[in-house]
Amino acid sequence: MVRKRPPRLPVCGPFVGRRRGQPGAVIRGDSRNAAQRAARRARGRRRDLPRVGPIASIEIGVLIQRMVQATVSGVAFTVNPLTGQADEIVINAARGLGEALVSGAIDPDEYIVRKSTGELLLRRTTGSAGLPAMRDDDIAALAALLQRIESHYGAPQDVEWCCDDGGLWIVQSRPVTATTSANAPDIEWTRANLAEVMPDLTSPQALAVFEELLNEAEKVNLGRFLAPEAELGPLVKSFAGRPYFNISQMRRVSRSAGMPPAVMLRSMGHPEAISADDEVAPRLSAGQVVRRLPDFARLGWRHVRAASIVQATLARSAAALMEAKAVDPTRLTDAELFTAMNGWRRTGATEMQTVLLLAGVSFHERPVRQICERVGFPFEHLVYPQLAVGERSVSSQQAFDLVALADSARRDPHVRRILAEVRPDDYRQLRESLQGTAFLAALDRFLENYGHRGRYESDWALPRLHEDPTPIFQAIRAHLLDEAPPANDQEEARRERVAADAWTAFIAKLSWWQRQVTLPRIRRSVATIKRYYVWRERVRSDFIRVLAEVRRWHLALADRYVGRGWLDNRDDYFLVQLPEIGAVIDGTAPPETLRPIVAARRAEQERYRALRMPLFMKESDLHRLVRASAVSGVADADGESLTGMPVSGGCVEADVVVVRDPADFEQMTRGAILVAPATDPSWTPLFTLASGVIVEVGGVLSHASTIAREFGLPAIANVKNATRRLKTGDRVRLDAMSGQIYRIAQVARS
Repeated sequence: MVRKRPPRLPVCGPFVGRRRGQPGAVIRGDSRNAAQRAARRARGRRRDLPRVGPIASIEIGVLIQRMVQATVSGVAFTVNPLTGQADEIVINAARGLGEALVSGAIDPDEYIVRKSTGELLLRRTTGSAGLPAMRDDDIAALAALLQRIESHYGAPQDVEWCCDDGGLWIVQSRPVTATTSANAPDIEWTRANLAEVMPDLTSPQALAVFEELLNEAEKVNLGRFLAPEAELGPLVKSFAGRPYFNISQMRRVSRSAGMPPAVMLRSMGHPEAISADDEVAPRLSAGQVVRRLPDFARLGWRHVRAASIVQATLARSAAALMEAKAVDPTRLTDAELFTAMNGWRRTGATEMQTVLLLAGVSFHERPVRQICERVGFPFEHLVYPQLAVGERSVSSQQAFDLVALADSARRDPHVRRILAEVRPDDYRQLRESLQGTAFLAALDRFLENYGHRGRYESDWALPRLHEDPTPIFQAIRAHLLDEAPPANDQEEARRERVAADAWTAFIAKLSWWQRQVTLPRIRRSVATIKRYYVWRERVRSDFIRVLAEVRRWHLALADRYVGRGWLDNRDDYFLVQLPEIGAVIDGTAPPETLRPIVAARRAEQERYRALRMPLFMKESDLHRLVRASAVSGVADADGESLTGMPVSGGCVEADVVVVRDPADFEQMTRGAILVAPATDPSWTPLFTLASGVIVEVGGVLSHASTIAREFGLPAIANVKNATRRLKTGDRVRLDAMSGQIYRIAQVARS
């Protein structure tokens, strides 16, 4: 993290490193320059400066330095400031002058080098200028120079540097002190809500782009509610190949807006991180309100205009989809394809802003929560039943359409036999065997509507359902095992009765005056909350629909690179970040650089895969967590109680079915409680079979929570290690009012 500092005199004079293609590094000048020597002779002082000690204690004359016209600027630490690793050098770099970097206006590239071997451990490039800031040989030269500086001063150093056409220059060096570390905030991070939409190890290509898109969109969306990055860091950052949201920033946003941070923490899936202070809405002074008035007005106006913003977003997505489908990648040059990809990336942040606006549904939930607290009626008992009735979200409709598809198969004995005999992952054989059936025509219509979706669909390195419909066939086979499914109209009538009863019970708590004045406003707010959830699923679905077309462009470019012998296979392509691909396309880097990048990135992914990164962490704990995970893995949690966060009300007793992967979909049985790590839209068909839901990851806004409420299923999220602590066949009572899971009977443990 780059911190903004007051200007200081340089500790040592400028260094010049090797020119490109020249080994080694030499000192162009040192601190004993002519001006210093003349001043010291006049004062009768020693000529030599001390090796260690603050330069501010040395009296000198006027120091005149040349202005370096930097092409690349950066900050480096000769010890990892995040983990405390003494054998690691951390380099932050960006093209151009250093002011934008130090002020936090741009996100730098980041490199981590092991001192003892010179190995490049991490390369995180933002591509903000279209190219990586540094080449491998430049990184190696700077790392060697940094070690010389640390050795010279005898202590870890925090170094500002830059590079011009002449080589490397050291602008400033100061010790990395305990005082500096103590003054830095201990930032908290979460990946709970990102873990359900991104794989545990997202492809480096997609990860870099989404980190950039989310940070850019949130800066526009939240404006000055966010603290400067120099103070609390970016809103999104990757650790060990996993993206994390900055909870410290979100706490700051909540308090700046006069909201209790507990609301945000529950929505992101971290009730265990909530303190008593988080439940209290801070009182803003008149001065604070005035200073933030423009941001209050802008955000409030966006919520007032939410309907028109959503419609405009959907229209843009439809237009983008038409343009994307019109692109024939086989007829475009590499440069034209790359331009099209970058065009999507530039507009992606705008679409992301609408998703983030709709994630701010607490804007409308707050007045409902306040009146519920005032009259003593649980918010969840009123609102959650209303989310189960009325218009269905596109993700919920996907499940109902799959049930209809399964019913089509159930009515045709020939289709049932084929689906039972042919492996669900043999799509070619299934299509050949199903030719001419009404089921195949219905399947094609289903794929036309939902084929753009898939597991962890935000990562375009992974296949879509229309490429690999195995999860669809797995879910259909699970439905076919259920000979007598209940009528959907009866279940819908039950949900409507529950919703009506909730209003009746709530209204009974209101005074006559509240019924006349407050109730109409609360009804409007609840209706708006429902619309936000429906809109959010639709906007995300349309965003992914366009992204599926963008994946088609990437695959075309990947196949070209494999055909030319630059890469071994398609998967290698997604290990290369877009600026690195752009450098090959525009001739800045030769194609031969791709294989070393892939090899380094694959080795990096393997190191990351061995780590079990926590969903919630503090930066100060990162080194300890990574080291403990690498040595022993995650501790068994069987001794802990089965508790979590209620996200959809109700209570049910049933056997559980543990489903860790779409390959396990067939194991799901009607009436069972679904236990999963997390869910995304590809899992939605299982909700039509389940009587309850338990997930390890998620909050109020997560996919499992949203769909469970629409189906009226009791659900608990954030149940730690649930898929390991529960076994298929265990019988439990799921109490989604209290967040407790009671184990009634266990199957034999092996």
